[in-house]
Amino acid sequence: MTPGGTCLSSFVVVSDGPKILVGKMTQPEVWVERFFVGSDRAPVYAKSEKYLLPARHLAWYESPLEAAESVIKDQLLLKVPRNKIRFIEVQSHVRGDLESKAEPPHWDICFVYGVGLSKDQAKKLRPIAWFEDLGFKPRSGLTADDFTRGHGDVLEEAKLIKRPKQKPGSK
Repeated sequence: MTPGGTCLSSFVVVSDGPKILVGKMTQPEVWVERFFVGSDRAPVYAKSEKYLLPARHLAWYESPLEAAESVIKDQLLLKVPRNKIRFIEVQSHVRGDLESKAEPPHWDICFVYGVGLSKDQAKKLRPIAWFEDLGFKPRSGLTADDFTRGHGDVLEEAKLIKRPKQKPGSK
């Protein structure tokens, strides 16, 4: 067990061809109350003005697929049948500093799902109060640095966005 705890989360990568659905967090209090984001972290994520994926932590006794369905229904306000939600992979990330008492290491276990929307469904997507700039962005133009909460790392590991090429001599 890591000193900073363990989180189980479901991520939903909604695609429309070569584009994926991303948004920026607004109304942090909604994210705390409805989508299980920590009350100390939500304002930080909102102020970052960086993208995030539709995602949330699992509730007690909830399966990862049930959480993904909830993300689609409650966070994105979409109706997608269960058989259209495809499992992509499970990821494990440990973040934090072993020496830090303030930010001890934290273990994230991420269940990544994919949903392809039809053109009709993509057109029906409407602005949602707790998202700003919610829309489909070309995957080819996104990097992990465009995201908050480690969501870009989830996309990179799933090979859904490319890692930026490093300049010679850089680490």
